[in-house]
Amino acid sequence: MQTRVRSRSDVWRGVIVVATDPFGHTPRRPYLILSDSSHPFAGNQYIALGISTKEYSDSLPLAGAYKTGTLDRESFVSPWAVVSLMDSDIERAVAQVTSEFTDSAASRQTRYVE
Repeated sequence: MQTRVRSRSDVWRGVIVVATDPFGHTPRRPYLILSDSSHPFAGNQYIALGISTKEYSDSLPLAGAYKTGTLDRESFVSPWAVVSLMDSDIERAVAQVTSEFTDSAASRQTRYVE
């Protein structure tokens, strides 16, 4: 799935995208999209979780979670690293993970905002 995002329909819940880093630490980084078509501004703005090659105590390993595509390095979803990505920030889709993994990441994320 190493294709450039050509339309908004390429980005949906459970897709891993490469996008501009809104915090400016790296030029681009991968993110797991959590939002779906029911979210406000669907197709223009996405709720996503940051992905890192560093493992922390509450990180979720991506190994074994891929349905299609993959990342080049062992990577972990950081459920506390919530970002809002604009469609124009997204460079390409690179992978998709299982719905079970996505649901687990979303559930883990809520612990940080309760």
